[in-house]
Amino acid sequence: MLDPDLLDRLAATPEKNAPELNAALATEGSVSVLLALVRSPAVGPQALGIVAARLAVEAPWIEASYRTAHGVHEDEPCSVVDDLERALVAHPDTPFDARDALLTQHFSEPFFVLAAASHPTPTMTALERAAAWPARSPVLDRLWVALLPPQAFGPLVVEEWAQDDDPLRREVVARHAREPAVLERLSRDPARNVRRAVASNPAALRERERLRIDDPAVEVRARASGALGEHAGRVTVDSARFAAALRAMQDGGALTADVAGALGTAGVALDEEGAMWAARLLPRERVVGLVEACADREVPAVLGLAVGIGLRDPSDERLGGEEDYRELVVEVAKALSPRHERYGVLTGKARLAAWIADALMVTTSVSALELLAGLGVGPIAAEPLVLGRVLRAPARLAQLCELAAAHELVTPALLELAWAEPSISDELVLELAKKVSRGRARGRELSEDELDLDPLRRSLPKLEQVVVLASRAVTFSPRTALAVVALDSRRVRYVLTAMPAWRGRLSGVMLGRVFKQNAGALAAGPAEARYRGEQMRGWTERVLTDIELAIALAIGHITVEALVERVSVGRHRLEDGVALAAAADARAAVAGLEAIKPLLGWSTKHRNEVDGALSVWLLLEQHERTRPASMIASAVDSLAARGVSSSVIEALSWLERRTPGRVQTIVPQTARGKAVLASGLARAYRAVGGLRDERG
Repeated sequence: MLDPDLLDRLAATPEKNAPELNAALATEGSVSVLLALVRSPAVGPQALGIVAARLAVEAPWIEASYRTAHGVHEDEPCSVVDDLERALVAHPDTPFDARDALLTQHFSEPFFVLAAASHPTPTMTALERAAAWPARSPVLDRLWVALLPPQAFGPLVVEEWAQDDDPLRREVVARHAREPAVLERLSRDPARNVRRAVASNPAALRERERLRIDDPAVEVRARASGALGEHAGRVTVDSARFAAALRAMQDGGALTADVAGALGTAGVALDEEGAMWAARLLPRERVVGLVEACADREVPAVLGLAVGIGLRDPSDERLGGEEDYRELVVEVAKALSPRHERYGVLTGKARLAAWIADALMVTTSVSALELLAGLGVGPIAAEPLVLGRVLRAPARLAQLCELAAAHELVTPALLELAWAEPSISDELVLELAKKVSRGRARGRELSEDELDLDPLRRSLPKLEQVVVLASRAVTFSPRTALAVVALDSRRVRYVLTAMPAWRGRLSGVMLGRVFKQNAGALAAGPAEARYRGEQMRGWTERVLTDIELAIALAIGHITVEALVERVSVGRHRLEDGVALAAAADARAAVAGLEAIKPLLGWSTKHRNEVDGALSVWLLLEQHERTRPASMIASAVDSLAARGVSSSVIEALSWLERRTPGRVQTIVPQTARGKAVLASGLARAYRAVGGLRDERG
């Protein structure tokens, strides 16, 4: 066996060794020898190929021997294999096949993609991978494209990629081509990133002049107007240009100063797509300034800004994260105040939601798939109150649901809308329930985050299946959860056991917590089927809280007649009519409409006098008929004269959520009635864009 010390000494000066000796060192050497070889620019392809072959087979042994030699514990990270692979992929003399093998192994790692593609002699595999690496937006610069060696693109590749359907390939050619005919054609490309690449090409002098004057995209005009610097020489992995391009790859593109300046100052001159990306990518101050400049104008920029704000990522730390996003929502809502004529009684976040929804219904700047992908981060557009307005047309909703199921891009609001639409099959609804994602956390438990599935819209077995499938990701509203509870004796016992500790309003979170704390409580199929009729139980004879009364009604432990009598004679002072309505919905689904008719009669009779009765009357309309706006307004006016509790405001907010845009059609005649309506709308939209004070 060769002396290890001798091998280390020989490997310390590989530039003095013959190629055959370096190859022998690569074959027999230890980890330290391999590191010395791959770090030396003097080592040739033969030795480097041997190192690559050893790595492919001996990587575990190489790591283990390095840990032993350097005393690295097995729980500590060890990067020696990664160091060898990085040095190999970037070495100017590593053989083509070895570089491609490393790239295949690290296909989704930016460093390997960029090192392989910016190599002096890159392979076509490396060029194609770098060309396909996307940016988050077409207005962001893919800085790595400029690092690809122009000489690597022969005439045939240039011609083929210039006509490719993929705009990312056309962008690469637009940045590096020298052929006048190709540049002229790409300067008229429909993709703004391709035209901006032409404007970034020093060889496109004539095209840059035309783009400076005529291009519809402000950032392309800005790029064509600016000076360009030509960088010569090889780009190495330790250079500043490589580091900047690598950061851009990791971040999904770079927002350069000229593009940001052009988008932020163009105002009404923005095209729809440019305005949309400006609203999604620029800092809050600039977005608010654009809205203030454009809000009262009928220009494409207004449409794009509304779409962009609707799809802006709330958690993007590059833009200040959640706190900055909440401030943006409030400031944009204020900036929209000049548009009062179009949105009537709507104010604040309600107006903002309607503005965004109107834009999303007609926009051409995002495809259906892009919309679905954008909804996944939890922007305003993902709110049920916004998405419900956008997807009013059953055909469009069905199309989006099919696409969402196929691409596993299902948001809670989309599942809620699909459940309520009878033209969408049970099979598709179940598929959506399997793939529904978690909603964006808001920092507190809100009723707005509860998935509200009307238990009468579909069969109870289907409701149970959907709840079982989706409960891992979402929490359900009281009327949904109570209907499922009432089907199974085990669930009833679990809820009754937990109930004494509950305070405040009845929430889906309370019921969901019971399911999670009792393994198997939501197992598919009722394990203990129970009697669905009403039987007075002893525990209900005492004075009950609103929560207890609602649960007793939902599970059939009190008769509706007894409940109505208690409320009518004053034995129970009903404050939370919303919870009682939710329980009645569950009871009607389980036992039939006849079971709750006495409650419907009581609420109709007393809606003008009792807050709880008005809440019940509003929320149980599906069991009789849709309440006319004039009758709701009259009842609100009558109660407002005496003072209205939060129960009515909560009921109005639920009415708006179930049919977005409905409450704004109600027109009370008194100042107090109008104030109640405004409070209901504000309550409905309070969580849109997040709450500024999470305690409120």
